[in-house]
Amino acid sequence: MDQPTSPAPAAATRRPTPDELAALALGVPPGHMTPAQLYLGLRGRIPRRTYWLHGVLSLLLLGIVINGLLAIANVDNDTAAKLVNLLFLWPLIAVSVKRQHDFDFSGWWALIHFIPAIGSLVLLLVDGAVPGTPGPNRFGPAPGTSSAR
Repeated sequence: MDQPTSPAPAAATRRPTPDELAALALGVPPGHMTPAQLYLGLRGRIPRRTYWLHGVLSLLLLGIVINGLLAIANVDNDTAAKLVNLLFLWPLIAVSVKRQHDFDFSGWWALIHFIPAIGSLVLLLVDGAVPGTPGPNRFGPAPGTSSAR
């Protein structure tokens, strides 16, 4: 009689690394920008999708949450708004610089954010609407093609 064969040993499942999990959360393949690189670094390029999801939507929602927490803590509204703006100033500039790099502009254009009202609105629309340059440019490879570290 044939003995029933035991099932093949289960392939060892590999746990994803923190960088791979972060890349999955950012919607880009592993090997691309980590959240620290996205929000703190000034190098590389990001596509419009990453800009809208992580440079606008996530920073806006996080700002609302922190502002709400400060309101619960009875912090004055003006003070809370200033704290939130100060907290998110660098991540906003870092994401905007990477977006400027995607369409082959100098990152210095991100300083338009400091022009009251009009500067931020114009830059928001330009960053979110202008398509990136196809292929590599002076700031690195196109997002999603190879490692942009």
